[in-house]
Amino acid sequence: MSMYQVDSEDANFLFLEKAESPTHISLLYLYDQSSLGKAPVRFKHIREHISNRINAAPVFSQKIQRTPGDIDYPYWVDDERFDLDFHVRHLALPKPGDWRQFCILVSRLHSRPLDMSRPLWELYVIEGLDKVEGLPPDSFAIYFKVHHCAMDEFTAQELLQSLHSTTPDTHQHESTRQHIAHLPATAPPRAEMLLRGLFNNSVRSLRLLLQSASNLKTLSKIVTRLSIHAAQSVVEGDSADNGGTRFNQPLTQARVFEGSFYPRKLFEDYAGLVVDATVTHAILSVCGEAMRLYLERHGELGDNSLNALLEVNVRNAGAHALVGNRIAINQIELHTPIIYPEGRLQAICAANRELHSIEDAELTSFRLRSLYENLPAPLLAWLGRNANSENSLNHRVLEGGNLGMAELRGPNEDLFLLGARLSGFTSILPLYSGCGLMFAASTYCDTIGLTFTSDRNMMPDPEIMRQCLDQAVDQLQAYLKKRKRPAPGETAKKSAAAKARGRKKPPAKANRGKSLAA
Repeated sequence: MSMYQVDSEDANFLFLEKAESPTHISLLYLYDQSSLGKAPVRFKHIREHISNRINAAPVFSQKIQRTPGDIDYPYWVDDERFDLDFHVRHLALPKPGDWRQFCILVSRLHSRPLDMSRPLWELYVIEGLDKVEGLPPDSFAIYFKVHHCAMDEFTAQELLQSLHSTTPDTHQHESTRQHIAHLPATAPPRAEMLLRGLFNNSVRSLRLLLQSASNLKTLSKIVTRLSIHAAQSVVEGDSADNGGTRFNQPLTQARVFEGSFYPRKLFEDYAGLVVDATVTHAILSVCGEAMRLYLERHGELGDNSLNALLEVNVRNAGAHALVGNRIAINQIELHTPIIYPEGRLQAICAANRELHSIEDAELTSFRLRSLYENLPAPLLAWLGRNANSENSLNHRVLEGGNLGMAELRGPNEDLFLLGARLSGFTSILPLYSGCGLMFAASTYCDTIGLTFTSDRNMMPDPEIMRQCLDQAVDQLQAYLKKRKRPAPGETAKKSAAAKARGRKKPPAKANRGKSLAA
């Protein structure tokens, strides 16, 4: 008998699962099939293509088995009634098939919890994208939803992109089925679950005591910070003046999704203004400015700087094929009171220079794993049941960020699915009580997708946040153009100075790149 028990990080996402806070992630892929002419990609081809490769990860045909009273972490077990057609579905947008309709459909799909009695994933082929800017008529999308206990967004991205090729091969659906053998996974009997749970909890409790003793200084800082924050909340109230916003409230069940795709070079040029700045710093700066504009429009902008919780992939290269989660959370001050783009970027970069090597470092600040990796299962389950309360530990930790962000990096070359070119992709992240606005930044070829999701009660007007995001990008673009343009009279002064020195005027330096269209 083979069995696989989830670890504390994956179990935490299961214990957090509620109707108002489903903990699945979603990936969204947009396809241009105009080059295929009269032989477009059909749903049956995509279904067959997925069926041929579904065994690459056993988690796609396994479900979760909880233990009695959540005395221990759950188990992955084989689903004896696995039905591919339940998980792979077909939808189409109504006419005219524009971006707004698409975002509404995606919002509804992302709002629905997964069926916890089945394997924890769903894939939708969405046709009818006929009036989406940047895409030709008859484009389609793939929406992939998977529970966070099964994999993080970085692993999900790798698995989904494994369905693609780097050439427009239209005959991929004729490939043979891949068979990868794995041992049957079953959970132990109920009595054995109880005994295992008692033993495991005893071991975890001992480890927790030892870990607490060896990390007393770090734990003291966390407790002190939470205590100070709680005292401030009591004295000052939950107003914008103490750093809280509308996005730091408890969650409801409805979600909204919006965003757009922007030139990658724009962010690279922005990062190039500051020594050691990266595209990650630039994206954080733009997202912070968009949120500042949104709160300003609603008259809710306080004096304090906004903060972001940046999800970091700390999975090492040898573990990329594994399921589960290996993420850390880093708190970033966005320095939003600084309106000047270059100054804001410089402030973000100066305080977070480690982001240039973030893939190789397991950050210690706000590492979720270190908070609960040795917590006994009943305690972790209790924390999860109460996570949506304003006074819960989860809420107090996560409200340290006014927004969350994850950055996904795709390839620099075109990908194709059964001959259809991947035009762009993005992810949709789960929301957590205390942090009800999440941005996703996806890099692919020469574009960066910047999308966001929020609670519909917190953001009833996602189109306004989209306008603020566009405005932040437009302001940056105008600033970069002005930055490259010589000041009035500068050329004449240089020429006069050169003549006075009896030398030839030096040739003008070439621009670092063509200006980008709005």
